[in-house]
Amino acid sequence: MSSAASVIASIGTAGTSGSSTSPFSPEFEVKVVSHTLRDTSFLQQCEDLVDKDFFTDAASRFLVAVAKNHFKKYESAPSTRTLASYIQGAIKTGRLKKELIPDIKRVMKEVYDEPLGDLKYLVEQVTTFARHRALQAALFKVVEDMERAEKAGVDLDYGQVEQVFQKAIMVGANDANQGYDYFERLASRTEVREDRKSGKISASDVSITTGYPGIDSLLYHGGWARKEMVLLMGGPKAGKSTGLAQFGTNACVAGYDVLYVSLEVSDLVLADRIDASLSSVAMAELTDKSDEVRDEIEKLAGKAGKFILHQFPTGSFTPKQLARLIEHYKARGIVFDMVIVDYGDIMAPDFRTQDPIENSKSIYVGLRAIAMQYDVALLTATQTNREGARSSVATMTDVAEDFNKIRIADLVISINKTEEEKANQEARLYFAASRNQRSDITIRIKQDLERMQFLTKILDVT
Repeated sequence: MSSAASVIASIGTAGTSGSSTSPFSPEFEVKVVSHTLRDTSFLQQCEDLVDKDFFTDAASRFLVAVAKNHFKKYESAPSTRTLASYIQGAIKTGRLKKELIPDIKRVMKEVYDEPLGDLKYLVEQVTTFARHRALQAALFKVVEDMERAEKAGVDLDYGQVEQVFQKAIMVGANDANQGYDYFERLASRTEVREDRKSGKISASDVSITTGYPGIDSLLYHGGWARKEMVLLMGGPKAGKSTGLAQFGTNACVAGYDVLYVSLEVSDLVLADRIDASLSSVAMAELTDKSDEVRDEIEKLAGKAGKFILHQFPTGSFTPKQLARLIEHYKARGIVFDMVIVDYGDIMAPDFRTQDPIENSKSIYVGLRAIAMQYDVALLTATQTNREGARSSVATMTDVAEDFNKIRIADLVISINKTEEEKANQEARLYFAASRNQRSDITIRIKQDLERMQFLTKILDVT
């Protein structure tokens, strides 16, 4: 998150560090700590391999322990704000000595300045060391067992020796997420719920705000959920792109890092629309009021997250290309919280077939897989069919071309408006299909499309 600097500055003052023997070079150690604190994919593969005792100073050991504990509970890397809340809590309870705070701040600065490098290489190096260490431990254990058996005058259990070495050889990175033991994790689930209820844990680790508390309160996770895909559904010119841009802008202003891929609108036009929305200046007046627009945007820039815009030709961009784009930024140290694709219907499948339905299904399966893999909230859009475009409320059966989109998406919100509502700059958002929260919810909203503001006020919820 781009708010890391302000979080580091807010932690506190005064101290020194402890020390231990590290197997890594100082530069490599920073990379491992950086990925442990920031990279959910790394934690999914290496959480069991990274030991806090690998690290040179007490600050790194403390931060790694915090990140691993958070991952066990939430299955994601902690946000910078959540990490800061853990640190503040440890200071208040005396679990973190005040003299260690300067080293905590130093390590955090190093970690968040460090670009996230080649994940595959890092995993291989950590795995190699962990396996080497496990084999050393196995060897010492077998020697001790041999000495113990010799003193007792009994034969060594060679079957047990084989098991010890086999277990050490099997040490390695997880190829997939660890299994979830339902009953074993009951205490952890309860703790998470209590932490959310008390406000101890930031909602940012599981969701991204919509920018509207009234909508956040209707969503199961209190915002757009990470690891899930949301579809805005509407007819032509219904405001799908405006809605996607508005939700992306709201997330960015709240401090989240957002990637916006447009297959329909150029990045320059999209930037103009965002300027209009954030400055409340009509699109037609952006040139005449350029100074006013600049001043308004500059006021927000300091606390905002990154908002990266990319344009690609219609029908040419695939889910695999999106994954490569995310990896490209990840290598530069930018880990997105939200990914927006405008829009899924005009993407290309990774492997094109003669069946349009199969092609469409492949695109949306690929998009949802990216949401899961990269721990992001993924927003995109889809068209309604002709009946849906003419109806007063578009339901899930009104989706165009391929019903698989409804099955795959976690939440489908249709955009509806009559001619009278359009004239009054009003619309209705309808929860047409939902995996985790109630469906059949209607949100009546006020809009200002001249200023590219998809939602200016929630009028009522039914």
